Amino acid sequence: MSERKFGPFVVGEQIGAGGMGVIYRALHPETGRVAALKILPPGMDTDRRMQQRFEREIGILKRLQHPNIVRYYGGGFQGGQRWYAMEFIDGGSLQDVLKRRGRLTPLQAIQAGRQLCAALEHAHNAGIIHRDLKPANLLLTSQGRLKLGDFGIARDTESTALTAAGKTVGTYAYMAPEQIQGSEHIDRRTDLYATGCLLFELLSGETPFTENNPAAMLMAHVDSIPRSVRTKCPECPVALERLIARLLEKQPEDRPWDALAVHTELTAIQEQLKQGVKGSSTAAGEVLSAASGGGSKTVQPLGAGAGVTGAVRPKRKKKRAGGEFYEQLWFLALCLLLLIGLVVWLMRGPSEQQLYAGAAAAMEQADPVVLDDARRKFVLPYLQQYPAGQHVQQMQQWLEDIDVSQLLLRAERRLRGNRQGRNALESAGLAALQSERDRQLNPLEVLEQFQGVVEVAAEAEPDAVEGVDEISSVDQRRLWRVLAERRRDELKGVLLKRDDLQSLIAKRFEQAEQLRAAGNETAGRQVYQRFVSLFMSEQRLEPWRDCAQQRAAGGVAEQPAF
Repeated sequence: MSERKFGPFVVGEQIGAGGMGVIYRALHPETGRVAALKILPPGMDTDRRMQQRFEREIGILKRLQHPNIVRYYGGGFQGGQRWYAMEFIDGGSLQDVLKRRGRLTPLQAIQAGRQLCAALEHAHNAGIIHRDLKPANLLLTSQGRLKLGDFGIARDTESTALTAAGKTVGTYAYMAPEQIQGSEHIDRRTDLYATGCLLFELLSGETPFTENNPAAMLMAHVDSIPRSVRTKCPECPVALERLIARLLEKQPEDRPWDALAVHTELTAIQEQLKQGVKGSSTAAGEVLSAASGGGSKTVQPLGAGAGVTGAVRPKRKKKRAGGEFYEQLWFLALCLLLLIGLVVWLMRGPSEQQLYAGAAAAMEQADPVVLDDARRKFVLPYLQQYPAGQHVQQMQQWLEDIDVSQLLLRAERRLRGNRQGRNALESAGLAALQSERDRQLNPLEVLEQFQGVVEVAAEAEPDAVEGVDEISSVDQRRLWRVLAERRRDELKGVLLKRDDLQSLIAKRFEQAEQLRAAGNETAGRQVYQRFVSLFMSEQRLEPWRDCAQQRAAGGVAEQPAF
């Protein structure tokens, strides 16, 4: 019987099937690599909508390169059928684990949740909403790494939607209220709701709502309050229970901000839980790989069979007159001193150089989850433990870089979702970032926008920025100011090198006069004032600066010749 091949892959047994295709185990003979081959079945290849979905899934996988997301290998057409190859995951799924074990321990559930959130943060940053999170789509390698798969109904927020408005897609037990109602406002928080359902199930063995029919299940997600996970899992930490409750909020704005925020909270809960079980080798040593079926044999202690009749007790050896050396007082004292020394050494934590090296390695990556971990594990501990260390300035700079990058990431997501700023400072910052994308604007106007953010940040009252992203108002003002100053100075450097600089200035001054002629004296004057602030130190622009100063003061001044 001849081998069936798609591209370089030899097709093996079928390992899965769904609405978007059939999946086979396949082998790449030249490399020996095992892959999973997804093929669009005959009949579906004539359905244009199915073809578009299949192509979109391929496009999504190509864009997502992350350790916790199934990797794409390549694809093509053969015999009129579309196919693609992806990473073969050898450890089954979380659904398989739950069928075998019923539920996971809190530490195992947290570990799974952290890996899922890392995958979601990467996907959401790429504009991808999964929309079908469930245990069957969370695969496990034999080493215990979680891999998010099946992006068949994922939504690409940066391309044309293939799902009609008002249509419900997803799996009933994990669907957010806005997803059930067919809302157009499906975003990252829709996946966070499903994450809450998953964590609930991993801990309790049941989904938050267990109605008998789909209609009742959907209505429960929309109207009913889920029971506490601790009713089924009393050992669940209170902090984890509260996080799950927030993930399951009906209104998206009441849920955590993003997957990175959930990852951070899960990490903190994990550390607290490990501290609470410190000294328990069983609890503290649990890993997700154990959940996938692996485990260690329990060695029965001596005497465990003492109740069995006829058990023969071993004869005791007679003690020496002076006792064994390990029973001597001097040896016990020495062991005690060594133990104390070991405890003191362990309590010291990482050295200054170890913290610096860890931060330096993390800063070479652009992954926001990695940077957030670096902030918490390396940068902040260094600044707290070594305030006079040799790398303090570099660590402070890295801390600012991480905080600014996170602020920019949140701002970009608000812009992508067409959401307004929550206060005057954030509104000014979002407007400046948006103006930077408008190629029709005079670059000077973009510079003025960022200068305006700097001014608002300097003038903002603490109450004006309270409640934003759980960061203090002072830090919010500082970070927006730093972000605006960096963008302003970078754009200014580019602008000063342009050959048409003076022409751009003349056009902007004309726009200022048009504003004044239209009765908007304040806006026109502001153009001149910000020009003076921006180019105070530029000697070659002194004639233009003098003109701007006179006009800002209400005088009349001719534009310099150029």
